[in-house]
Amino acid sequence: MKFLTIGIILAGVFSCQVDSNCGSINVDYITFHLKSLNANGQEQNKTVKYDSIVSPQANMALYKPDSVIAIGAFSLPLSPAENVTDFYLYSANRVDSLRFTYEKINRVDSPECGIDMEFVGLDTVFHSYDSMIIVNDTLRRTVNAPNIKLFIL
Repeated sequence: MKFLTIGIILAGVFSCQVDSNCGSINVDYITFHLKSLNANGQEQNKTVKYDSIVSPQANMALYKPDSVIAIGAFSLPLSPAENVTDFYLYSANRVDSLRFTYEKINRVDSPECGIDMEFVGLDTVFHSYDSMIIVNDTLRRTVNAPNIKLFIL
């Protein structure tokens, strides 16, 4: 009888604890790596100096125009309100543009964690780069490769 009472108390204590592990693997941004090709056709990292990066859907400059940034790998947020996001990347001698489409899946893992939004099926409608490869079309924190490789020749 004593063990039954202790078992009921322990079961009650553990059943009332809330699982606070709400760490989602989903992210709301695209990761990019800039690349070029050497004389042998092998990929090499490329760095570009951008004056600013703008997204009309975000209704803001993602990088401020008051400081030039040199980047070879970067990430940009997608619009959670729409299924399309445009980006305009301004540098001293060119303007590059990208338009991405995607689907969003909302799910509730638990009432404590709330809604988790997953971005899947990433695709491009338009881009002005020399070439582009979609490496991963689902946006996840656990993926070590970029979502997009942009080639500038």
